[in-house]
Amino acid sequence: MKPWKKVTASVLTASALLMGAPSIAGAQEKPDYSIFQLPKSGVLKAGDRGENVKVLQWALNKVVAAGLKTDGIYGSKTKNAVIKFQKSTKNLAVDGIYGKKTHAALSEKINSSGFPEIVLKEGSKGEAVRILQKALNEIGSALTVDGIYGPKTKAAVLTFQKKYPEVKDTGVFDADTRILLDKVLHD
Repeated sequence: MKPWKKVTASVLTASALLMGAPSIAGAQEKPDYSIFQLPKSGVLKAGDRGENVKVLQWALNKVVAAGLKTDGIYGSKTKNAVIKFQKSTKNLAVDGIYGKKTHAALSEKINSSGFPEIVLKEGSKGEAVRILQKALNEIGSALTVDGIYGPKTKAAVLTFQKKYPEVKDTGVFDADTRILLDKVLHD
């Protein structure tokens, strides 16, 4: 290949990446659900104040019905709400300190659709299919939310997959499709 063609190809490739061309590898990564950036210390705790604490209080109100005033002050009520959330979530230290693991768990709870990490396909039934059907309806499908992965649900999944080249058009709700749908719903 001539040198000018190599340069042109490199520039075009770099431009496509910078412009946000879809990436197959990107579909494999777990989305970042962060509701805010933690401070350098990596924690929020009693006595802290600010906008991040307001967002934390809002999220706790939504997830554990904490009834907190979103005043941006990490007081005893906020600490108790963090403890309540930590108790309700597996693998979290129950200490009332809002650290990296608690932040990741709360962020995902707020910003994900709650899809179970299983493959769904025609013939699947149950609550996981209902969650999928509700999510597909949020992006324009007109499915009956009956918990049955029938031909209409398969067609809705296939329609979604055809819009995004980074996932395979199979009509099967696999891990790549789940991650992408979750991202589309929350971006």
